Amino acid sequence: MEQNIKELIRLISEQDDQLAFSELYRHYFPGLFSFVSSIVKDKQEAEEIVLEVFTKLWENRKTIIEVKNLSGYLYTACKYASISFLRKQKHLEPDEITESASYSFFTPESQLISKENLHLINEAINSLPAKCQLIFRLVKEERLKYMEVAQLLDISVKTVETQVYIATKKLIEILKKPFPGVNTGSAGKKNV
Repeated sequence: MEQNIKELIRLISEQDDQLAFSELYRHYFPGLFSFVSSIVKDKQEAEEIVLEVFTKLWENRKTIIEVKNLSGYLYTACKYASISFLRKQKHLEPDEITESASYSFFTPESQLISKENLHLINEAINSLPAKCQLIFRLVKEERLKYMEVAQLLDISVKTVETQVYIATKKLIEILKKPFPGVNTGSAGKKNV
């Protein structure tokens, strides 16, 4: 998919290809929408924020090809747009916002798992503390690198490593009963 994203970016940047832009939007919208919804707690506002970010992306499409990590760029843009929205609504500080952020992504891989097992796994992930859950999902589901997550959430790489380790360890413990074959050897696997 990464190669496909690069081609879409090229088509958008060089040829103003609206179909490629629509495909890019469809690819990123579900994750960004969940991310923003978890921050602003309002689905309609979340949809508008994501749409606004993509509108700005289209307006600046000639320079999009220079963005090295589009996923990180979009999540960062959505984060700051969400914070801006909340500041206007509630006058909150960024730390208060990111502490309360928790969300759920559904990846193509997750569709291969039975609904019952997926429910158990999502319950286990949702039982994690909000910040730990957010970091875990960004690393494991959005496949962002530790450095990217650290920059996105304005925390240290060490904090990201620690939170992923804690999340993995807790999930292994929670999932041992329903899934006796859960491998306990990958708790500390790094994604740097």
